[in-house]
Amino acid sequence: MQRDWPFPAYPNGWFVIGYGDEIERGEVRPLEYFGEPLVLWRDEQDAAHVLDAHCRHLGAHLGHGGRVDGPSIRCPFHAWRWRPDGVCDDIPYAKKIPKGAQLRSWPVCERNGFLFLWHHAEGHEPDFEIPVLAEYDSEEWTDYTRLSWTVKSRMYDMGENAVDHIHFKTLHGASGAPTNEQRRNRDGTFSNLSQMEMTTPKGPVKGSIESSGVGPGFGVVHVYGIAETIILTTNTPIDDERVHVRFSYMQRRTDDPHEQRVGEAMLRDLKHQMEQDIVIFENKRYWTRPLLVKEDGPIGEYRRRSRHWYSGEFYRLPEE
Repeated sequence: MQRDWPFPAYPNGWFVIGYGDEIERGEVRPLEYFGEPLVLWRDEQDAAHVLDAHCRHLGAHLGHGGRVDGPSIRCPFHAWRWRPDGVCDDIPYAKKIPKGAQLRSWPVCERNGFLFLWHHAEGHEPDFEIPVLAEYDSEEWTDYTRLSWTVKSRMYDMGENAVDHIHFKTLHGASGAPTNEQRRNRDGTFSNLSQMEMTTPKGPVKGSIESSGVGPGFGVVHVYGIAETIILTTNTPIDDERVHVRFSYMQRRTDDPHEQRVGEAMLRDLKHQMEQDIVIFENKRYWTRPLLVKEDGPIGEYRRRSRHWYSGEFYRLPEE
């Protein structure tokens, strides 16, 4: 289905491009995000770097056959060497490096087991940091359970899911629609707190979900009630029509076999809920002025706040 979107495809901020342990020292990988072919490598000092992928000489893709040379990467075609800042500093067979031998360098941050890439449509430098999660690497919490999907949608539309509390009952079968409360944090960000009943084989259990975002690409969801769970939601646009969605689950460790089974069942249910959401995301139509009722919750407020992360125009579609 061809869909028109009345807003830009790419927000500004930090976005996950992979887990840190997915690329080893000296390894080179091709990537595609924000509609751009990219190259990722981990240098000999264990630092990760990203450049635009195509060599400015004769256009070879550095991610296919390129090799690490110190902190830099060499082109597989004619061995031009490109530094992490994108400057070519060596051509083995030439005495002079041409003017303009420069590739775009993308800021990279490695934190909480993720590799983050900074994107800004106007080229601005990073203006906030990804916080360190105390639970990551803690012996009290499990390692990540990793799930990922490629979703045919856009992040601005998908983000409404967190504040659309009614759909937990109508789509996911929760025993009741959760309450929804928004809180403004000291750093100016917002958190959503929902009280709800979670369905279990032994009947409904009272629980709560607290979600907060650090920019548009990194969300932290705490689930309480059945088994204490943290879900890290990290969405990254691939191109104008696709988003790479990663969910990374952690649960508080327990030696109780019953609690372990409950935790495993909870993860299966959360995965099932996401797959139900994807069917909606990929086939829905975005209205710039939807018909909302009071009970729908703060969807309009979410839309107004989220515009902060975008450069470019928002407009109404002609058919509206």
